[in-house]
Amino acid sequence: MNSGKILLGVLFATYIIVIFIAYFKSKRFFTALLFTALQGVCALFAVNLIGKYITIHIPINAWTLSVSSFGGISGVITLLLCDIFMN
Repeated sequence: MNSGKILLGVLFATYIIVIFIAYFKSKRFFTALLFTALQGVCALFAVNLIGKYITIHIPINAWTLSVSSFGGISGVITLLLCDIFMN
């Protein structure tokens, strides 16, 4: 396995852990999770809508929806960076 993919996986796992710690530290876990999920999914669809014109495409599947839901806008940015650097 490529060491770059392993490093990316470790960074992503650390990112998810930090996100959940921030959710639990806020006193409104489910409200924060809901708003983050809505922002992330809207950002994912906006990237795909605008991406038609600038040739960026993130496929919509269970993986990308879960990353954008848990990560919000920063999750979508992470997906964009993965798309750019992995291709």
